Amino acid sequence: MNRSAPYGPADSYREFRYPLAALVLAVVTAGALDAFAFLRYGAFVANQSGNAIFLGMGPAGGHSTWPVSAASIVAFATAAGLVSLLRGRTGSTAAPLVDIAVTEITMVVWTVLNLALAYGRDGTASRVLLAAAGAAAMGSLTTLASRTAGIATPITYQSDTTTKTGERAARWLLGPTAGRARARRGTLLGLLALVSYSVGGAVGTLAQHRPRWVPLWGTLALALLVLLLRRHQGPASRPG
Repeated sequence: MNRSAPYGPADSYREFRYPLAALVLAVVTAGALDAFAFLRYGAFVANQSGNAIFLGMGPAGGHSTWPVSAASIVAFATAAGLVSLLRGRTGSTAAPLVDIAVTEITMVVWTVLNLALAYGRDGTASRVLLAAAGAAAMGSLTTLASRTAGIATPITYQSDTTTKTGERAARWLLGPTAGRARARRGTLLGLLALVSYSVGGAVGTLAQHRPRWVPLWGTLALALLVLLLRRHQGPASRPG
């Protein structure tokens, strides 16, 4: 893959014609599905920091469904690793399309399992499978675009976004004049991602009251990313 591109191999400005729209769509979807999974399965499918805490709480008697969190962590890491490898072996033009295709396939599998296993009502074993399927989809999604205009904007986790947003806001308001424009851009992008994830959380919370088709809604939402892809991937110009 061409790694000499100005924003790296997974930058939304290089891979999407409307990068901010793609970022918001992906982050809102991830937040919605994360909230849904937590409320229905007892584990996150995107926020693996929370699952890591559950792994410690479980054996200590504070979170009985910790095996679901363990399955999510393993599936997320496996999918992210395999899709990253696949992206690296794919031409720069096709890489995002392949990534979306893998994400969509895993989302369809998750949808089928969510229906077949009654969205986790039948106990821990079913929730383990459901969380693993959802986490595989989110692990694939997280490799799609981790940067926007060269600034880190993770899709499926926001702890780093929160830290970076605070750092950039400080540089914007108090830092050297020469770096304030980039710091301002990074602050606004971070706030956009955090708000989008929170909005997704609200959507997922409302959607879990009608849980049968929630993964399918996410599948359809992410399918719209194909419409936002660049037709001809060339060097992207830095936004003003």
